Amino acid sequence: MTKEFETEVSKLQQQAIIENQAGRGEIDKLQHLLQLKDKEMNRVKKLAKNILDERTEVERFFLDALHQVKQQILLSRKHYKQIAQDAFNVKMRKAYAGKTEYPLIRTFDGREHSTNSVNQDLMEAEKWY
Repeated sequence: MTKEFETEVSKLQQQAIIENQAGRGEIDKLQHLLQLKDKEMNRVKKLAKNILDERTEVERFFLDALHQVKQQILLSRKHYKQIAQDAFNVKMRKAYAGKTEYPLIRTFDGREHSTNSVNQDLMEAEKWY
């Protein structure tokens, strides 16, 4: 009976050692897999950071370009108003000299209820597709 018990204990010990070794092998495989996943995750993080940096650089470029276009639009409008006012003044001088008829009254300061304003011309230009 003791011999049987000792053989049973010996079998169980051998089985436990085999299972322990199999578990160690599985643990080693999983640790290696975890290291590979960590490396891959770090690589993905670096790529994401590069993409984000490039995106902010592109956004900065577009914002600068948009600001420049807005400034050009403002300068163009100012230039248009000046040309329109100069042309109106020339017509008024010619009319005062009796060479032509007086032109329609035109406003250049952007009043809300004006019927013939340079600002109306600019608003019509904005409606252009």
